[in-house]
Amino acid sequence: MLKSTVSLKKDFLNKIKIRYDKNIPPEFVQQLYLSVGWQHRECCEIKKSLEGSFLVASAWIGEILVGLARATGDGVFSVTIWDFSILPAYQKQGIGKLLLNSMLTKLNDYDIPLITLYSELDKKNFYSKLGFECGSKKIIGMYKYNK
Repeated sequence: MLKSTVSLKKDFLNKIKIRYDKNIPPEFVQQLYLSVGWQHRECCEIKKSLEGSFLVASAWIGEILVGLARATGDGVFSVTIWDFSILPAYQKQGIGKLLLNSMLTKLNDYDIPLITLYSELDKKNFYSKLGFECGSKKIIGMYKYNK
């Protein structure tokens, strides 16, 4: 008898290993970023960004880095999630949800009251399903590029 799609997806997700260490080869991260269409970042800068993060969560299938998210901030009042990315070949298979939920669970251990992130507008529904809100009348996202 054929397995249902749900059980096949669960079997696949059971092969995903979530890690919380910052010791990720920067070349792997660079390949991930480039695969999702982000600008080139130098490996030495990637390494500094990982080391300077409050929390780094990564998703692996064997030795392949398939997803990454990192959080920066004071770890008391707030953190912001950055660089959330999944290799395109592995998108829409539940890895992103698994990775982000794992990171949020880990961040909840610190009792941080405010977790923020930036997203492309077309990804808003994905994040909304995980409890993120936008359009607050009290808070707006603002940014300034220094280069």
